[in-house]
Amino acid sequence: MPRCAKMGHRVFQAIAMPKLEILVRTPARPRPDSPRLLLVHGICVGAWVWEEHFMPYLADAGFEVHALSLRGHGGSEGRERLNDWRLADYTEDLRQTAAGLADRPLVVIGHSLGGAVLQDWIRTGGNRGGNRGGNSGGQLAGAALLASVPPWGLAYSAWRMLLSAPDLFQQLLRLDGKSAAGLDPAIMRRNLFSDDLPDATYARFMARVHGESRHVGVELQGWRPFAPAPWQAPPMFVLGGGSDRFIGADAVRGTAAYYGVLPTLVPRLAHALMLEPRWEDAAQPLCDWLLRLGERRG
Repeated sequence: MPRCAKMGHRVFQAIAMPKLEILVRTPARPRPDSPRLLLVHGICVGAWVWEEHFMPYLADAGFEVHALSLRGHGGSEGRERLNDWRLADYTEDLRQTAAGLADRPLVVIGHSLGGAVLQDWIRTGGNRGGNRGGNSGGQLAGAALLASVPPWGLAYSAWRMLLSAPDLFQQLLRLDGKSAAGLDPAIMRRNLFSDDLPDATYARFMARVHGESRHVGVELQGWRPFAPAPWQAPPMFVLGGGSDRFIGADAVRGTAAYYGVLPTLVPRLAHALMLEPRWEDAAQPLCDWLLRLGERRG
């Protein structure tokens, strides 16, 4: 197991290079025999996106919650090499982090890019249980995809975006590993958030976003397979926002159909759902699924 050094509520996990930032929230009243939760963020951000709402909400429900910053993101090392990283590197970050939590069943929750990383990890052996049957300690008890890159990649979504939100499409083409300085704040706000997002929330968000690996952006189009076969997957939960201009409702429905589950579509919820004014409309059905998952396991 990798060595960990605690620094307040942050844990820096030593897995050679780079070191990964992991935020941890422990419940005041732990739910007996509950799985640990591991949250994986989307492009250009870090584990901090979960810290304000989702982590305390899930901890209050009795779950031990961990949030990973992929290499080059958040407080993890590797920002200077961001354009060098591939999807396989991010998947290795998830693999190493999950290995450090292997003494208990684990549920991984991926948003956007994090959903692609999660699917790639399952495809390459992350689901040690191998099927949807019983899970014992150390196995992947479930996986949740929130506004996730669909199993076939983003090529169709990108084409749809070019027609319906060409300004957002042009902004994303400018992304690279150097910085996010070229992004237009007004365009990003209009396309990633709901209209009633508080100005202060958006200002804090834009102050912390950064660039993203161009290699990963190409891989996410789907030219490089990353999704597991449906029968490889653990119990799955698929949720998206009804107002998401990046991952549309059709992609959410298609992802759910691929994994053989019903989708959860939240009205008036945009892509950056964990920071939205109605973030709880996404957190509540996720939490309900986690509780049902625990009942089935019990």
